[in-house]
Amino acid sequence: MHYVKFLIQESILFGLIIIVNYFYDIHLGPPFTKVDVLASIICLPILGYLLFLAFTLFKRFDSLSLKSKIILSIINFTIIAFMIGIIFSSVV
Repeated sequence: MHYVKFLIQESILFGLIIIVNYFYDIHLGPPFTKVDVLASIICLPILGYLLFLAFTLFKRFDSLSLKSKIILSIINFTIIAFMIGIIFSSVV
């Protein structure tokens, strides 16, 4: 049951991180303008908070070994990235 809880919570966090990064990347362009600075000011604290939540998630599940958490995270990140890519039609 701990594995399922870990995977669900991590799926939500990884999905949010990928989505925020996807929309953040749209606003960045080669000429660095005020829009780029504003997008960075808005998105970087959001990404920082989501990464903080991911690290606290790792600490919450101390009963799982570090090896299993890393393996589950890699598999979970790959699946979530693929699913979000299909949803945004970036991966065919």
